[in-house]
Amino acid sequence: MKLWSWSVVLAATACGGDKVTAPAPCDTYHGGIAAVSDSLPGSYTLSSLCQGVKPDLVPPAATGTVTLTATNFDASLTINAQQQTISGTYTTSGETIDINLGVTQLTGTFSLANNTLKVSGVAGTQRLSLVATRGP
Repeated sequence: MKLWSWSVVLAATACGGDKVTAPAPCDTYHGGIAAVSDSLPGSYTLSSLCQGVKPDLVPPAATGTVTLTATNFDASLTINAQQQTISGTYTTSGETIDINLGVTQLTGTFSLANNTLKVSGVAGTQRLSLVATRGP
């Protein structure tokens, strides 16, 4: 009986026991525009991208640019060698951002501080987050 109980302990340890860890969801960003002198319009370079769950994709796995005008959001991305575009008109209120993507809507939150734009939200059933920096 003692041998059997050690076998169970070893098997449980080898399989991770009762510790089941689900993948972590993408980050959620808050804060809106940090300084009165900051504004969203501009060109940004992608730093990281999360689709659904972590880990975030960083260059060279995900590269691209994000361009915002007063009303348009345009992200031109290359994700694992596949081109993807996220574009549409957007509105903000406080830290909330809504991007009309035509067939769906990305609804979420954003933060802009020190030339770093962070956007997180849900488009359809897909959770997304991205971080991009504005050059000098």
